[in-house]
Formats: sequence, C-alpha cells, structure tokens
Amino acid sequence: MTASPTVVDRAVGCLLGGAIGDSLGAPVEFLQRAEIRSTYGEDGITAPPPQALLGDATQMALFTGEGYLHAWATGHSGGRWRPVESTASAYRRWLVTQQESRPPHGATGLLAEPELYANRSPGLTSLRALQEEELGTPEHPRNSSQGCGGVDRSAPVGFAPGMEMTYALGCQLGALTHGGTGGWASAGAMALIVHLVAVRDRRLPAAVDQAAGRVLREDHQTATALAEAATLARLGASVGHVERLGQGWIGPEALAIAVYCALALPKFDQFADAVRLAANHSGHSDSTAALTGALLGARHGTAALPRPWLGCLELADVIERIGHDLGASCVGEPFNERRYLGLPGG
Repeated sequence: MTASPTVVDRAVGCLLGGAIGDSLGAPVEFLQRAEIRSTYGEDGITAPPPQALLGDATQMALFTGEGYLHAWATGHSGGRWRPVESTASAYRRWLVTQQESRPPHGATGLLAEPELYANRSPGLTSLRALQEEELGTPEHPRNSSQGCGGVDRSAPVGFAPGMEMTYALGCQLGALTHGGTGGWASAGAMALIVHLVAVRDRRLPAAVDQAAGRVLREDHQTATALAEAATLARLGASVGHVERLGQGWIGPEALAIAVYCALALPKFDQFADAVRLAANHSGHSDSTAALTGALLGARHGTAALPRPWLGCLELADVIERIGHDLGASCVGEPFNERRYLGLPGG
C-alpha cells in the first residue's frame, strides 16, 4: 500500500491537475457533444494537445495563489494580513496580462512570465469587473453574475490554514468579480472541498457532504447541485448524468459537474478518465475539466497525474512552484517567502 501524499504534494497535484483538465477541455469549450465526437471521434477528446496551453481558469488560479502567498508572506514578516486585498491586486495584475503583449521592464512574479500574456477566452464578467475602481463583496455585490469565473480560480485558497477561513476567503474572492450568490458561494464550496480532502485528509464523498451543508446557509442552489451530483455519482459514470447537471456556465453547475466526475471516477488510476468525462459534454468543458482535475489532484497528489500530459503542459514549473509554496505555507514548512514580498499593487 502506498503512503498517503503530503499536503505539499497534494497542493502541487491540485494546481497541476487543474491545469491539465483546463488544457484538455479548452479545445472543445464551445462545442456541442455531437460536434466533439464528429471532430475527435467516438470517444471525444482524449488527451490535451501536444502543446497544452493554459486556459484563463489556470491563469487566474495562479494569480489567486500568488495573491494569497503575498498576504501570507507579508503577515509572516510582521505586516498586515490582508488576503482579500492582496489577491484583488493579483487579479488586477492578471488583467495587465490581458491588455499588454509582453512583460513590462522590471516585472516581477507572475507578471514576468511572457507565456501569461495570452488571451485564452477569459470571461467578460471578470474582465469588466476588474476594470472598475471598486470590486464587490458578498454583502455589497457589483453585479448579479453567477458565472463560473469565481469557482474556476478558487482551488488555491483551499490551502488556507482553517476550514472556515478557507470557505470565507473563497466566497470573498469570488465576489470580487461575481456578485450573484451562486457565483461566489460555489467558489467558497470548491475551496472548502479542496481543503477537506488535501489538508484534512477527508474522503471526497464526506468532503462534498460537509461543503454542501456549509454552503446551504448562503446558497440553496449550490447545495442542491452538490447533493444531486453525489446522488448521480452513485449510479455510475455517464455523459448523460453530466448533462443532467447543466452545462457548467454558471458556478453551481460547473462545481456540480466536477464533483460528479470526481465522485464517479474517484480512484487513483482514474484521473484521466474523470477529466475526459468532465470535458466531453455540451458545455463549459475547460472549466469543468479543470475543477475535476483540481479535486482529484488534491485528493491523490502528483503521482495520479498522467506523465505524458504533464510533459507537454505550458508553465508546468511555475504551476508546481506556486503549488509547493501554497502547501508549504499551510503546514509551516519553509519556502522562499521573499519572492512574494514587494509585488506591484500588493
């Protein structure tokens, strides 16, 4: 019997798993199921492209991680602990990568990575919200969007030290751009599930049940979607079940589809099958596959990830570094905190 992965390894697995799912689903994001099969064959898309590019979900998840780690490093060095503000600044830095063609002179952190200066069909809600002077909160939303842009990027917050902190931060960070309750509550639920499986070593079904109970206080839609996903998973893996849960364009649906795929194909050696199931449907394939990959990566760690897929993944070293540092911060292991201090806008 293999040893249980460490929290650090699960954090790396979570971010890399999400990126793999994102790159698998991106080519079929806007296709109907019939179009996917017509283009890729009866089994649909089965592997990421030879050059597996990061989608906008992974781009923003990386900036979530960098923003959180800036707050952590600042607080650890005697400064103020301001994770929401730090991550909001990180999202503004991501916006720069969508407006410029290359890193500015003297750029640091993720802003210095030329590959991130690429438009990968980001959601208009996030683009518009981040251009506003004032961002939203759960109590004071700036729009009514329930889109999946908040839940897409929330997995890194799962490595905050406490369950309630994790859930609250997920909600608050989702609400920066998505004001509809489903848009930010699903982000909190995703972060909590990641925390429970990766940090608390809970089984995925128990983590989903606990997250559904917690999110019910804020959003009946997300709680109901999680419960339906768990029920369908007990009936086995099926694209038909995926499409019963919706298309994944809104947060509760995207989370429910990912949870369903991870529960229906939960084993260590089923990672590839689970993200394929999450990608090959008529809906938001990159987001649902990214969330599925993040959940199973958080559960099983890096050893579950297909090596050939990792080998063609864009910026895999950067993703691994952010994941390592998130995990290390969570369990008190040393990492290079200095790289997160002094970031622009932080």
